Amino acid sequence: MIKNFQQLILLAVVLFTTQITFAQTKSDTVKKIRFAAVPLINYNRTQGFIAGAMAQAFYRVNKKDTISPKSSTIAMGIYTQEKTWMAGVGEILYLKEDKWRIKAFLFKGNINYQYFNTEADNNAGEYEDYSNDITMALTQVQYNVWKRFYAGLYLEYNNTKTYFTAKNDSLDVKKLNNIGYVISQDNRDNVLFPTKGIFMNFKNQFYRDWVGSDSEFVKFQLNYTQFFALKEDKRHILLGRFYSEIGTGEVPFQGQSVVGRDDLRGYSQGKYRGNQVYAVQSEYRWMFNKSKFGAVGFLGVASAVNKFSDVFSSQLLPGIGAGIRYKLIPSMHVNIGFDAGVGRDDYSLTFRIGETFGR
Repeated sequence: MIKNFQQLILLAVVLFTTQITFAQTKSDTVKKIRFAAVPLINYNRTQGFIAGAMAQAFYRVNKKDTISPKSSTIAMGIYTQEKTWMAGVGEILYLKEDKWRIKAFLFKGNINYQYFNTEADNNAGEYEDYSNDITMALTQVQYNVWKRFYAGLYLEYNNTKTYFTAKNDSLDVKKLNNIGYVISQDNRDNVLFPTKGIFMNFKNQFYRDWVGSDSEFVKFQLNYTQFFALKEDKRHILLGRFYSEIGTGEVPFQGQSVVGRDDLRGYSQGKYRGNQVYAVQSEYRWMFNKSKFGAVGFLGVASAVNKFSDVFSSQLLPGIGAGIRYKLIPSMHVNIGFDAGVGRDDYSLTFRIGETFGR
């Protein structure tokens, strides 16, 4: 929700950024923490005016470990005119010369949103409102098993209360706890601003009664991104990405996938959803010479279906757009930016810390 805004808010791009270097001396140990923050002062058709902030701290857990990428702590919070609110904190750790990778996130929110009901009384379908009260916590632990391949476990607690206002304020309470495994390949030259290499992530989640899930289904999520440096100065980067999220079994409304986010920028209304989403996207990144500024351009196409056999007969959903970048912490290649995308009868606007497809 927080990433799709009307064009008049383009004037608010990067209204607030901070860069702080914190040095603390303790004996002979010097630890440095770098901070990046962006505002979320926006507007869109589903949420109205939006206010909030997102901040991220980058640091080394062990200053002697120069092989591991920088770890980070993330915090965000927003409130909207439609009384949606969200708050979350997260931790991404790279440990023991990048042998261990650990992620943990905690999220709480009440999200007032909409979905497109194709079975509405009018044959054309219509948007209908719903509200999700969500409490979610997840953790993922991976170990470097061979070369640049990582494998590990994923565990998620998910308690969702969904209020459908178009159905006489009916309430649907779902616990969607799940457990799974994750396999990744990561030979990027830099996790924050890759110029070459591959990042592949496959996650298989099992929603089962024995882990406290009210619905029994399985999810498969695969994303594959490859990066190419077009020039030796590494200021011109081209990437291609494939993304799929596949649900099988008794997938509930709360477990469906929605076209949007970074997987295909240009969509914010929540119209296109299904048990399965497939998307391909390409992006061109250009950091200007002798400048901290840069630009990106992107295009892609997606499909949202309930089963794979419908992919080739479903409506294709194109997306195209562009964005600006500012190198906030040059030594770490940390960028902040803003993207504007256009889709089929829809659009999206996105503030960000870091690049797309980075995690």
